[in-house]
Amino acid sequence: MTSSAPSASPVPPSAPDSAATPEPPAPIGRWFGVAVALAALAVIWYGFSTAAMSSGLVGTRGELTISTCDTQYTSGGSRSSGSHPSKRVGQLACEGTFRSSDGEVVDKSAWLVLDGNQGGGDGDAIDEIRDKGDDRGYKPGYKIDVNRSSDGGLYVTSWLSIANCLCLGFFAVIFLGYSITCVGAGHFPMKGVGPTHSQGTAMLPKWARNTESWLWFIGGVGLVLAIIFRILLMFAGFASLLL
Repeated sequence: MTSSAPSASPVPPSAPDSAATPEPPAPIGRWFGVAVALAALAVIWYGFSTAAMSSGLVGTRGELTISTCDTQYTSGGSRSSGSHPSKRVGQLACEGTFRSSDGEVVDKSAWLVLDGNQGGGDGDAIDEIRDKGDDRGYKPGYKIDVNRSSDGGLYVTSWLSIANCLCLGFFAVIFLGYSITCVGAGHFPMKGVGPTHSQGTAMLPKWARNTESWLWFIGGVGLVLAIIFRILLMFAGFASLLL
């Protein structure tokens, strides 16, 4: 009696190399990461420095006496300069004399630039300075409390401005963390160009992976807390209107 040899089990096909092997670093990904990192650092500096100035914790507190203002208005997509009280103010730039609270610093050609698209400090200050009954659209001689930086820039102290700047700064911290994989592993946010983000992160040295993780954590937690702070200020504003 003869016995037949057992048949060999079929071997499953191997996965293609492209699925197992990450794409090589893309030069465009590295340059993209450098651009993202530089932009993130600039936004981080602007956000946190403006928040510090708006808080009044740094700088020189004082008062600006307005002599003249240049108003830019927005109406749909158009912008114009002049006195148009019915239109929304896009930007209000006022020149005047700054005098510190202790009287030691006097700047007779100080400028205060206010963004009408930003709520809170800038928006409230614009409402204070503007005079709809005057053809000039502002109140000459009006005095407003400001904070002066070392380079002469003036800022309106406002909790809402602080919250907005903190949201912007922490959001940029997240992008700074994202840029590490782009610079270090050539990741680019386009399919088929360089390794994916997870593949690129695995290619990084341990210290770079840890740095990216910490930046993501700090930026994420900080952004959530800043948003909560912003929402609380918004509800506080509504409550003050009702009381």
